[in-house]
Amino acid sequence: MSYASSVGRPLRQIMALLVTAALTLSLSAVITVTSAKEAAASCSADRFNGKWRSSDSRLKRIDIWQGEDCHLYAKAWSVCKHDKSRICSWGARRMGDSPDRNFQFFYYNWSNANEVLHLRMLDSSHISVWDRTDFNDGTKQTISVTMYKSG
Repeated sequence: MSYASSVGRPLRQIMALLVTAALTLSLSAVITVTSAKEAAASCSADRFNGKWRSSDSRLKRIDIWQGEDCHLYAKAWSVCKHDKSRICSWGARRMGDSPDRNFQFFYYNWSNANEVLHLRMLDSSHISVWDRTDFNDGTKQTISVTMYKSG
């Protein structure tokens, strides 16, 4: 009888250790998820956030938002080639990390060209966008567009 109780004691100790380890890991996961959510919530709002519009068909709209990682993201839009009554998205891109709070940039790599957009804050409701496209055949195209903040 004493033999059976001495075998049971190490088994109970091992089980207690495993339960403690499992609880510690789950608590650690909860704290990590909570900390990540709090960090995302603590991102400072950026002046570039929002929808920017222009009357230029080549660059009708730019949407800018702050991701959960606190980086800025942008999506450019232009009039669709096959349906001039609609605007088409170029796809979302992460903006570059600019040390100047009045300047941001992002780029697209197309099959036939590389395009970069430089955004400069003019005031709280206007930005100037300089768009340069370097085509694979060596030609270059540059446009400048002033955009206003909407909504």
